[in-house]
Amino acid sequence: MFRIPLLAGVTLFVAAPATRADPLRCVPPTAQVVLVSDTPRKLAEAVTGLEALRAAQKLPQYRPIYDSATARRGFQLLALFETELGAKWPGLLDQLAGKGVALGFRFGPDPAPAVLVLEGTDAEQVKKATELALKTVEEELARQGAKGVVKRYDLAGTDAVQIGDFYTARVGATTIVSNTEAVLKTAVQLAVADATTDRAKSLEPKARRDAFALLPKGALAWLWLDFASVKESKASKDFFDATRKDFVQTLAAGGTIDCLKRADYIAAGLYREPAGFRLAVRLPAGRSEFPAEYQLHVPPTSEPGTLPLLEPPGTLYSQSFHLDIGYLWKNRKTLANDEIRTGLEKADKDISKVLPGSAKFGELLEMWGPHHRFVVANHNALPYSKEPGQRLPAFGYVATGRDPKFAKSVEPALRAAALIGSLQFGLKMVQHTHEGVELVAYRFPENKDLANDADGVRFNFEPCFALVGSELVVASTVELGKNLITELKRVEKRPASRAVFRSVVSAKGGADALASLPDPLITDAILGRGIGLETARKEVAQLVAWIQSLGTVRLELDIAEKEYKFDLVWDVR
Repeated sequence: MFRIPLLAGVTLFVAAPATRADPLRCVPPTAQVVLVSDTPRKLAEAVTGLEALRAAQKLPQYRPIYDSATARRGFQLLALFETELGAKWPGLLDQLAGKGVALGFRFGPDPAPAVLVLEGTDAEQVKKATELALKTVEEELARQGAKGVVKRYDLAGTDAVQIGDFYTARVGATTIVSNTEAVLKTAVQLAVADATTDRAKSLEPKARRDAFALLPKGALAWLWLDFASVKESKASKDFFDATRKDFVQTLAAGGTIDCLKRADYIAAGLYREPAGFRLAVRLPAGRSEFPAEYQLHVPPTSEPGTLPLLEPPGTLYSQSFHLDIGYLWKNRKTLANDEIRTGLEKADKDISKVLPGSAKFGELLEMWGPHHRFVVANHNALPYSKEPGQRLPAFGYVATGRDPKFAKSVEPALRAAALIGSLQFGLKMVQHTHEGVELVAYRFPENKDLANDADGVRFNFEPCFALVGSELVVASTVELGKNLITELKRVEKRPASRAVFRSVVSAKGGADALASLPDPLITDAILGRGIGLETARKEVAQLVAWIQSLGTVRLELDIAEKEYKFDLVWDVR
């Protein structure tokens, strides 16, 4: 296989003027996926203008990529095109693809049939660019000693070119590239078709109508997936049939899977926001047609989906989600199959025997509320004087009871479990008071060895719990337990959300974790690039500082009555 520069590989040729300036008009209706940018210059400038990207280019770890032969060749080609065509790349992008870019393909044999369409604003400049690209390809192939790789021929009255496995043509200011001749021919025919009588033959009307009906306005790029055709495959049918019978899948992602099962298409859009980017995914299916078992994942219309996220100091990851465990237990006869139901009821009997007082395991589950919050955080200080061989972050869980008696009922169960742990591992109970709340903790002895823990992993843990009003707080360290108590009071007046799942990942938390354990990165830098210890330390410090600047990534999932909404937001503030 000969190496052909990417820019030159999309060379396309002459013909008649196009009738409609929309690249999507040239995508055959058989395409199952289309990816479109109606404003490619805005998209390119949004990405290249990111301070995080510019800062990454200054990292020593980035230099080998920047200085590679492929990168240098790419910059040389860009400089050549800017010189020969008399414009810098933003202007060239407008001239060659200013009215949009569309990529369409269909799942199928290898290679999957695909087509790329660029809609320019200047037909003469597009012609010059394609001729220059073709000349560059021919010179490169000649340098490699290849002959007869470039073939020119007539395709439906249009001059076309075959370069290796690629087929290209140009219709006025429209550039078309495909990996199959048949798809190229169809795209060319659509490019010269009458705008009114033949518009329905392309994918343009349906894809735009579907995507724009759900997506927010102003997308830098958007995607449409014909999910109805995907679901026709046997593998898809088997998957959806199995899901309804699989209790674990129902519990973990039943709502999402059910919406996918009922959605004929999926739409997604990429957006520039003041502090970063947003990826929005939408499905035309919601909770209104949920079967009974998927009510686990959504609240009644009048109730909130999730409580505010908890982000105490050092947070790496935080999530808040809706899962109605009490509903599951109460309706186990209809929601779970015989095997699962029998197992749950056996657990109820076995666990209830060791619970103190009159409380039963099933009753605790019914009192358990649908709101759950989970946090992973860095240590500010390790729990013990002895350091574990493998350091782990702290983690905590907060549950809100449906019944006011929940917190008080679960406390004896936790104490009973801790008593068993004390007898087996020698745990010692320690009580703390933090902001008027009693925090009960259990510590491992530091002067005794523990079988199967020669590396001292146990010294990451100082398990504890506390009751804050109707909420139960459980944490792996006292430090995080106290921080969660403080955080609960800080956010208690913040509004809840209709979203059924929310989470956040903190780049600063990740950077702090790396900074606390820099040795593996330092060793890798020394061995990988042959640099000295001090230089390696400086490079790792630069990398940590760059990661700290990346802000947060937030995820939000909302299952509305008629619509499924998934948003992923990168906030670089």
